Amino acid sequence: MMLDRMEGNAELKTSVQQMLATRRLTHSVLLVGEAGLGTGFAARCIAADYLSPAGGAAAEALLRGECCRAVAKAGKRDSGTVETGIVREAISVSGMGSGGKYLGGQVTAMRSEIFNTSLSAEGRAVLLYHVERMNEESANALLKVMEEPPEGVLFLLTADSLAGVLPTIRSRCISFAVAPVSPADCARYCTAQGVGSKDAALYSELFDGHIGTVLDAARDEARRAQVDKALALAKAAAAQDSYAAAVLLAAYEKDKVGAAALLADFRAVAAAGLRGSPRAPVQGDAAGDLHREMLHTQHTPCGLTADSECIGQNIIQRFAVGQLLLQCRSLGLQLGIRHRLILAFQSQHLFGEGVDLFQFPIREAAKEFFS
Repeated sequence: MMLDRMEGNAELKTSVQQMLATRRLTHSVLLVGEAGLGTGFAARCIAADYLSPAGGAAAEALLRGECCRAVAKAGKRDSGTVETGIVREAISVSGMGSGGKYLGGQVTAMRSEIFNTSLSAEGRAVLLYHVERMNEESANALLKVMEEPPEGVLFLLTADSLAGVLPTIRSRCISFAVAPVSPADCARYCTAQGVGSKDAALYSELFDGHIGTVLDAARDEARRAQVDKALALAKAAAAQDSYAAAVLLAAYEKDKVGAAALLADFRAVAAAGLRGSPRAPVQGDAAGDLHREMLHTQHTPCGLTADSECIGQNIIQRFAVGQLLLQCRSLGLQLGIRHRLILAFQSQHLFGEGVDLFQFPIREAAKEFFS
């Protein structure tokens, strides 16, 4: 079965395979796991086993994501449509709005498609990725079809966290957690997928068995370069090399998205050091402090977020101008909002009294909240 290609997660695979074998699988399955753990891949494996139990070309195509796709245009409620894919029995839905949010037109187009088209002998599968990004409109549209689904339709939902999924959707699904595998198993799996053994071992330790993240880092040159910069920044911080840190960070002066991505990988490097990985430049107490503060920043809505939608009055009012958002004493790192809507990343230890390594304006739309 295609689900056997998923690494680890034995209990999940056994439970789902037994349900498929007895045709007792519920009509809605929710797969929960952090980004990079392969919830989307797991969903496609289940869909392939449901639609094509014997495998074959259609099952392989579905694993590659070559199915129909529900699309829409932001601001146009009636723009939703379903693009035809190689596997016509499956429809995928991924948020196309700002910040990856779902558009209501996507869900209504999917709903119309599964109601209006004839079912194949094995039924149909709907893959909904990152349902925690659904807004009220798209969630209500989905609930209408989940409450009374057409016969033979299997809904496969994924989410980064169970708490992020609306209770009304969560209650209609059977949920499974997708867990990471050990770094050793991750490295072995990725090597079998064509990743070099050295890269597989390094990234598997840095990203703690998150197979999808490891494969992305190994296969994408831009992603690989970003990880290299995070490692270089950690080395500079550990060595208190102010010049190296300043040169590296200067490139992010006007790149908010890149800065956010760098800090996310920076946190992963610190976490690896906290776990005692010899491949992490930062170890011991410094790794613990860095990981804690980077994690805090990642979940601080006024921190380095790729899209600034979350900068709203209810959040901004919690922080005064000049409020320190992050401070890592061991490495001398500070992140804070300064006057005139400037977000600054500063190093105290590397630069004595503290010199900004880079800074950039926060979204103009947030100005009113600072006045």
